[in-house]
Amino acid sequence: MSTAIRPHLPPGVRRTVPRPRRSDVPHAVIGAEVWQTRWARPLLERLGLRTVIADERLPCERVLDTLAAQSVAFVCEELPVSGLAAMGWAARRTEALRRDDPLLGVVFMVEDRRALDPRALGPLVRTLAPGDTDLPGFVAEVRRVRHEYHWELRNRRPAARQARAAVAPPARWSGAVPNFNVKHPSMLLPYALLSARTGREVYCEISPQEALLFVADRVGRDPAAAVAEVFTTLRQDVDRLNTVLGSRLLLHLDHADDHEVIEAACEARFDSVMVDGSGRTLHQNILFTNAATELARGYGVLVEGEIGSIDAAGLRKWNKTTTSDFARFVEHTDLDLVGAHVGQFHSFDYGFAATRRSLADVGLLDDRGAGDDLHAFARACAVVEKGLDDAGLPGYSAEHRLVAALARRATTEGDAPGDGPRLDAVFRAARDRVPVFQRPLIDVLEREWLEQRLAKARRKTELWDEVFATEPARGHRHAAIDHGLVQALTTTLAGTGRALVVHGGSSLSRVDLASLPAHGVARVNFGSGVYTDYLEALRAQLPVDLGDGGGAPTGEGTWRHVRRMSYLAEATRDWRSWTHEPPSFVDTFVSRLERRYAAPLRDRTPREALGGRS
Repeated sequence: MSTAIRPHLPPGVRRTVPRPRRSDVPHAVIGAEVWQTRWARPLLERLGLRTVIADERLPCERVLDTLAAQSVAFVCEELPVSGLAAMGWAARRTEALRRDDPLLGVVFMVEDRRALDPRALGPLVRTLAPGDTDLPGFVAEVRRVRHEYHWELRNRRPAARQARAAVAPPARWSGAVPNFNVKHPSMLLPYALLSARTGREVYCEISPQEALLFVADRVGRDPAAAVAEVFTTLRQDVDRLNTVLGSRLLLHLDHADDHEVIEAACEARFDSVMVDGSGRTLHQNILFTNAATELARGYGVLVEGEIGSIDAAGLRKWNKTTTSDFARFVEHTDLDLVGAHVGQFHSFDYGFAATRRSLADVGLLDDRGAGDDLHAFARACAVVEKGLDDAGLPGYSAEHRLVAALARRATTEGDAPGDGPRLDAVFRAARDRVPVFQRPLIDVLEREWLEQRLAKARRKTELWDEVFATEPARGHRHAAIDHGLVQALTTTLAGTGRALVVHGGSSLSRVDLASLPAHGVARVNFGSGVYTDYLEALRAQLPVDLGDGGGAPTGEGTWRHVRRMSYLAEATRDWRSWTHEPPSFVDTFVSRLERRYAAPLRDRTPREALGGRS
């Protein structure tokens, strides 16, 4: 039994060395007037950040220009005004400071809490008043949001982990094995039945995107934690099915490009993981793959990488993997399996990083949209004030004073959050007190406030549509696989103990599928076609119209997803009790899996598998 091969890193790239990172400690840019304030300085020093003091000669903007992007946690300045003027001043100042970093935290120091209600400020903006103790929580929130937004911050090469006990390497490849997507946990049962009835290994796979959008019940502020919970549950279900049915169902993580997600799958005892750096340059792909492989090796988990980004739309024919890139990738990485673009295509968007950004955006909008949404009210006041200025009304006019009075009343903070008066009560009281000729101005302000709130709701709807636009609508068609390229790639792997994986199996014809085992392909992944077959088999037992439908309350992609998942949740809610007596549609689906996907891979399996770790 041979030991694991150490990865061959590119020239100039060193292995992980455990040492503290000074760069992990962010900066805080503090205005000189704040730093010299007796009560504020101790609160800021307790954070333990690298402090940079700004003053008239070196203002905050210039300091930010000299520091690396995303290295500043927040800027803290004094708020020189109060009331309605403070809301406008804070908005303009925040915009100026965030010229290069829209996620920069902004803190305004106030001597009196009544100077500005922090609820009227935008996302990641707050006030600092005497006695405040929650500034560390604000810094943590800024870092959390940046963590969700920036892939690079999450995926710097991890520090060396404590050595783990040696784990036996995986067994030799046994020909081409089908690998089916899990879009719903109930799909595990037919996969296990297929394995039990054929006496062969069958893989089932789930990507972080699928775990989040199709299986996770709760997401909250940590999508990675929600995905990790899904992984644990899937592992338990797979183990139970293998025990009860005698199947050899294996669990695979598909298209993972986050170290924390890969580690979660390893912790959940997945049988293999796909380390997907294919969307980046070859050099970056190698670096990311080696770091993730080093992590997975400690768990004895099979590792797959990919070279050549598979086209999700099936249009970019020139995007195929080149043999030179493939050879270099294989030479400089230590993988068990390698995926490549040989002409096939995906019909599912695996953009987990983009989904995390969208969910972070939704969270920020929710934070400022709670209750009466004073942030929207502050923006409405600014719009109305500008309208008054454009109309030529001086700042001391009754109209300006009315808007200021309403803003002051609306943002009056009580002893606890939420103690301030509700805005509908503020508007109602104002209408009872003001002269008749000023009533239209109150209604204009209320209309603008509601429009600001509606704009936020529309933006959230757009974000959800981006998240759930997972399956491009197009007619069924087959890819034109490049058999010469497949043969060249498998030849490159000959004698290395590694094997080729072909993704996008649903886009391949039966003839092409049947040719892959003879080429030495170890695994073929099937996704969207299997999911469609499963829905059709289920609908034969429990008919329902899953069409898009006219007048949907959400976007087309979101509405399609909502309807399908609602139907699956209701139709398969007791699927774990089907083990001993599966419904008829499950048998129909298993037969479909055998004929359409498994049989072509088995019919022409070579006598001896090409490669595999021994």
